[in-house]
Amino acid sequence: MLGSAMSTSSVTMGQMQGKLDTIGNNLANVEQTGFKRREASFQDLLFQQVNNNLNTEYEGGRLTPDGIRNGSGAAVAQTALRMDQGSIQETGRDLDFALTEPGHFFEVETTIDDEAETVYTREGSFYLSEEADGDEWNLVTANGEFLLDSDGERMTVPGDANGFSLQPDGTLQADFEGDDSVDVGEIAVTRVTRPQLLEAVGDTNFRLPDLDELGLDVDEAEILEEGVATDELVSQGATESANVDMTQEMTEMMTAQRNYSFNAQAVTQTDQMMQLINNLR
Repeated sequence: MLGSAMSTSSVTMGQMQGKLDTIGNNLANVEQTGFKRREASFQDLLFQQVNNNLNTEYEGGRLTPDGIRNGSGAAVAQTALRMDQGSIQETGRDLDFALTEPGHFFEVETTIDDEAETVYTREGSFYLSEEADGDEWNLVTANGEFLLDSDGERMTVPGDANGFSLQPDGTLQADFEGDDSVDVGEIAVTRVTRPQLLEAVGDTNFRLPDLDELGLDVDEAEILEEGVATDELVSQGATESANVDMTQEMTEMMTAQRNYSFNAQAVTQTDQMMQLINNLR
């Protein structure tokens, strides 16, 4: 039984470290625009029922389970992505866009394993690319990923534009001197109906993994709903803060550290008891 107790505590300590890592990642990204926190949940591992009392006639009125339950500890069941809305911070910058509805993402093109791939992000700060393509410039993220329009193409804007305005129907308009303007395209916004299927690929970017490999009987069209950046979904001149509550995360961290400490003490005390038993032989 002592060996089992030590094993149970050791397993739980390893899994508790996973929760601490999740909390640490949330705290590290508290200032990251559009970041979505993760939350670890636990489940009991297998346990054995040891029935050490064969005289069941003496168990009348018992409220607790018969015998002894010898468990194997706890394990992290999942680290769920929490999509609750972050606070909106006004910036006044033309190329800052804040998504105001949970579950919606901008589409950007990035390079993964030397291949161009469409990924999804809620970080809505965009910039003009450093290299001009003729008289047009690309809209990119801070990491150089290309913002995509509703046709899945890179968003381009005239190089001589002096401002931008997002129309209620999701069309981005480039403004020029003399009150002239031109429509440059619709900004794509995708609603993900099952965000827990998304796979993190760095920064605040996610991609949808191969559904066939996951063995899920669902089509990509059932998970991704294509749309555009209407005024109901996007606010211009603002960004969305990370949905990390510092107070909550610090409380969770202290609780996890306390649980880790209790299990570490259990391992130490079990080891001391085993040494006493060995010295008695």
